[in-house]
Amino acid sequence: MYDVHRRRIEACTYIWSVLLKEKFGRREQVVAFLEKVYREYDIEPIRGKTKIEIFDKEMATLYLVGKYGLGLNPDDYSEIFNKIFTVELRSEEAATSILSGADPEKVIREKMGGVNENLIFRVIRLVFTASLLGFRDEKDLVKLLERLEDRFPQYGKRFLRFKKFYIAFRIAEGVAVGKIRNRLEKEALKHALCIKLNATRAAPSDSLVREIAVNVLKADEVEVNDALKIDKIELSL
Repeated sequence: MYDVHRRRIEACTYIWSVLLKEKFGRREQVVAFLEKVYREYDIEPIRGKTKIEIFDKEMATLYLVGKYGLGLNPDDYSEIFNKIFTVELRSEEAATSILSGADPEKVIREKMGGVNENLIFRVIRLVFTASLLGFRDEKDLVKLLERLEDRFPQYGKRFLRFKKFYIAFRIAEGVAVGKIRNRLEKEALKHALCIKLNATRAAPSDSLVREIAVNVLKADEVEVNDALKIDKIELSL
């Protein structure tokens, strides 16, 4: 799905070219610069329908493009990574430890400085984004979700919402690149992903898929509606 994210990666590559030349004293400055560049490139952050703190969350994309796309070693650029990408560094460390078998609650408390819903999903966001961009295998995300869901059942509804979002994003990617051309193919992928995530109740709505495909991935609206067979009545609901 690289082509779907080509412009996103190009924008982040440009941002890194600036980061390596100029000094940004605070994370907030980089978040604001990221938002400015995305608007210039006509790019939306990786999201569903919610936009709460979305550009701060999109810093995970910038971090991953720098570390894995450009091969920048955090040890060699410690001033940038330790000052600007503290959340992402800690999230990745936490994810790696959890995937290696460590206790999720203990790891998140130690790495993230506490345990709450927001911190847990920052860790998930890092691995989710890495999977979308091809820097991690989808199996890592599935395993991470299983371990976290088992340890934090109190966030069951939030896990379910995330799974719906993830499934919708993958379907939207398929529609955007032309791999999903009709409702039958869409339903087949949806079913397969629900099984993979062990979430039969996580089937997303067509409206969420459309939101991501058209407004986030910038796919042609007519082609998206045709693939999903969305009519005017459904769009008005």
